[in-house]
Amino acid sequence: MNAYLQCVETDEPLDLAAVSIIGRCSECQIIIADSRVSRRHAMIRRQEGGFYLFDLGSFNGSYLNGSRVTAARQLRHGDVLSFADHEYQYGERGEKSTPTSLEESGGSTTALIRSTPVVLLVSDIKGFSELSESIEADDLAQVIGSWYSDCERILDEAGATVDKFIGDCVLAYWTTVNPDSLSSALRAAEQLLASCVRIYHERPDIFEKIHRQFEIGVAIHTGKVAYGGLSQGEFTLVGDPVNLTFRLETLTRELGRNVLLSGDFVRQWPEVRSCCKNHGVHRVKGRVQGVEVFSVNEFPTRPAAGNQPRRPEI
Repeated sequence: MNAYLQCVETDEPLDLAAVSIIGRCSECQIIIADSRVSRRHAMIRRQEGGFYLFDLGSFNGSYLNGSRVTAARQLRHGDVLSFADHEYQYGERGEKSTPTSLEESGGSTTALIRSTPVVLLVSDIKGFSELSESIEADDLAQVIGSWYSDCERILDEAGATVDKFIGDCVLAYWTTVNPDSLSSALRAAEQLLASCVRIYHERPDIFEKIHRQFEIGVAIHTGKVAYGGLSQGEFTLVGDPVNLTFRLETLTRELGRNVLLSGDFVRQWPEVRSCCKNHGVHRVKGRVQGVEVFSVNEFPTRPAAGNQPRRPEI
């Protein structure tokens, strides 16, 4: 299934990629040259068998069929999207996958699944339920939209693939495990933390009113996963390392640290051990075998920089 937006004013169809950013800056896939439209206003992303609309913390909001978007919304054929006064109708070409008998198809297509080592990163907003209860839906949409936008940009620049957003959580991965990808994952974690500081200072009216910070937890792990097209139109990865990375991220609350690394990650890159604190082996939900856990005390600089590690607030 392919999807597109058709401009109501001009009737021009605009094909949607797996990720399409809508806004007025030149880097956007769909550009709307209007000062009332934010530079990175909204995002349409393909995931879980369909296309979803996210507002990216825009000043004037994104609207779906006349209602302001305050959380990810799946799009349906014929939906009308509005950004300022600009309207687009969402459309789909082709049919979604349906079961086909061997007699009809001459044999079904076998999905190509690879088993490959990857670097995994999971990041989650801390106290999201409390945050949702404490602030207005429009304010929450701007905060979460800004975070989504920063995650996309930071992880893309770090060479990662964003597998999916799940509410207030993101899963990303690198398909090689070497010093470059391992250091890229740590740099991404550092920049994700910096993004939280930026978002907090951009909207002090929201956070000071509820007397709380905007914080995330980040977990990074390495392992071998099943990686490929697991269903029609859905390309993802599964396996115990994926589940473990999610479980590792939940330990950031218990240990009071923002960035945790697995023992497997540290063994792949022993030089990072000097920047970490070893918290020993921890049991995680749904897993018999424990996981060795390290927290990051300081982020190492890039090897080429030749500088000593910096010590940010972690």
